[in-house]
Amino acid sequence: MTSPLRTICLLHLTAVSAFLYSGCGPAVRFMANTGDQSKGITYYIGGAGPIGNVGSLDIPNGLQDAGYEGAIEVFTWQGFTHAGDQINLSRNRSKAAELSTKIRNYRRRYPNNEIHIIALSAGTGIATFALEYLPQDVHIDQMVFLGCSMSSRYDLTRALRRVQGRLYVIYSPRDPILSKVVWYTGTVDRASAAEDGIAGLRGFRMPHSMGPDTERQYTKLYNVPWRIDFSDAGYDGLHTDSTKRDFIRRYIGPLILGEDENLIGPGGQYADVPFGAAQRPSGSGAATSRPAEQASAVESQVNR
Repeated sequence: MTSPLRTICLLHLTAVSAFLYSGCGPAVRFMANTGDQSKGITYYIGGAGPIGNVGSLDIPNGLQDAGYEGAIEVFTWQGFTHAGDQINLSRNRSKAAELSTKIRNYRRRYPNNEIHIIALSAGTGIATFALEYLPQDVHIDQMVFLGCSMSSRYDLTRALRRVQGRLYVIYSPRDPILSKVVWYTGTVDRASAAEDGIAGLRGFRMPHSMGPDTERQYTKLYNVPWRIDFSDAGYDGLHTDSTKRDFIRRYIGPLILGEDENLIGPGGQYADVPFGAAQRPSGSGAATSRPAEQASAVESQVNR
């Protein structure tokens, strides 16, 4: 049975979303995507609700400020309410299938170009499900999760098989939306936040049930906790300020371009391995190390 507190949270989110819907949501639909598709593509998947696409201007601008010349496409998947987007798993998987189709079509057209994903909040669920739907011969390069509202114990194994480079999960225990709202409504993958935790508050941890290549796939994952120098770039550890233009320019743009030291430090010293994961191979800190190649022997024995 739904608890009274959870019900209140859902009703509140619904009311707020309805109020804001006419002001912010439709504008994103008319936003022109930018950049040159022949030089790669980065998909941005915003968070839940009609104002979930916060960052749809700052992220493209920040990437371009960092020197990125590829296309940047805002994938709009949001419905009428924040709460509905957070809890409607069947619809979210349907929207993820649409994103998966976009990725496959781009890969067919540009087989050698890089594909990256940046996702915010509930959008991280859409991104994860989309990768799970990709065929085994279609991969993306780097993926970045901001304010992730997925369960910390969600099994990322299948999604990580489709990642050539790294998954960077930037998390903050200071995030008030995750700690005060998602904690009660449940995560976007519909797990119990109280039991499994929220990835945007603590990073990802190993899933309860592991397959033969789970530990190896999780060596691609970097949990990056909020730190004080992020504030200089406008990210104070709150739910959406990691989308600020200067933070994207300083920390996310460089890793999309193949250099992640600004974000994770030399050798990954500012990031942590998911608890229980296999030790990362020596020298695997750089985004260009292609850990998927290290896992290929294991992957070839797994039935996808």
